[in-house]
Amino acid sequence: MAIRTAYALHTDYPEQLVETVEIPTGETYKVGDAIVAEVLNTNSNKVYLGSQVSDVTTERPLMIIDQKFVELASGLRLDGASLLTDLEFHEGDVITAIRPLVDMKYEFAQDNLANTGVVIPAVGVFIVPVAGGNQWATSATIGTALVAYKIEALATIPTGGNMALGYSASVITRCVKA
Repeated sequence: MAIRTAYALHTDYPEQLVETVEIPTGETYKVGDAIVAEVLNTNSNKVYLGSQVSDVTTERPLMIIDQKFVELASGLRLDGASLLTDLEFHEGDVITAIRPLVDMKYEFAQDNLANTGVVIPAVGVFIVPVAGGNQWATSATIGTALVAYKIEALATIPTGGNMALGYSASVITRCVKA
């Protein structure tokens, strides 16, 4: 069971870092994914058209931080708890994402990270976007990426709903390049 979540650890992050982004045609994203938001939707001057990361040397992807809750037809949430295993956003959904800011802290669930079997998440390891998709990956170096986060601590995220009955591995990072 993959737990996918990510967020900025600051509750007072600058408003200009928060963007609304429309999920591209034919694609599915999850909380914590990387998404490029450079072109405004012509129907709204406040919503960006999202796209996959195609070139890490020229694009600065945002991190999807939007939280989604499963609701009954009555509008009530199941036991008041989010289902962190089913946070998917589909074509046309408008979500919230945050731009990277140097020195700001972010938390990623380790399930959000690609290739963790190659470069194990550890203090001092970097997280960079992956070209040709919407993933982040662990890396021993920043390389040519325009955006990079450095792992400062290993942590856990409560995943058991209201009672926090379970936990998932996460990493606390600081944006070191944006």
